[in-house]
Amino acid sequence: MRGPLPVLPVIEYLLSYSVPAGLERQALSALTLNPDHRWHERMDHALFVVTAQHEGSRVGVGIVHNAVTAPTQAPRPLELGGMFVHPAYRRLGIRQHMAESRLTYALSMGGTPITVIAHHNQTSWNYYGRSARWTPECEYLSDVTGRPMTIWVSTESPWHRTGRGLVPLVPAQPNTALPHYTQVHRPPLGPGQDNAVPA
Repeated sequence: MRGPLPVLPVIEYLLSYSVPAGLERQALSALTLNPDHRWHERMDHALFVVTAQHEGSRVGVGIVHNAVTAPTQAPRPLELGGMFVHPAYRRLGIRQHMAESRLTYALSMGGTPITVIAHHNQTSWNYYGRSARWTPECEYLSDVTGRPMTIWVSTESPWHRTGRGLVPLVPAQPNTALPHYTQVHRPPLGPGQDNAVPA
């Protein structure tokens, strides 16, 4: 006989189109391992921020910004950086949802979505390496850490597609933005979990 099935948390996703300030910035910075100068530079140039919340507490954050320091060749790069999920909330699909939201936003703005991954970050390497939506652009050594880094570029961006002789998927529509609303994401339920209640 099986024991009771776990109750999965109800995660809310909040979308913001402005630079986080004050208490919001402090709360988002608390999610990072080290809110250093580069973190605050990303925050200062944030164009889009997706925040995951559980019962009013911030449990994840992802940023799209234009403070790109990586040596990309992409025109109008928009970096999907500053992705953090609280360890207690990992493996619930939060990272995937925030990554998709950020990519949709960056593509809708007509820029070239990029992300920069350190070679020692195995979790991110696994995610981007198995995704058909991203491909490595180039490798370089970080000026700050001296570690090898890889720039990944969206395979859906017009720059990537036309560079390979492909037709862009959708013509760029600058300043098309996602709607301002709260999305509630409930992780998929397993067999026998159709009566789950919010935590």
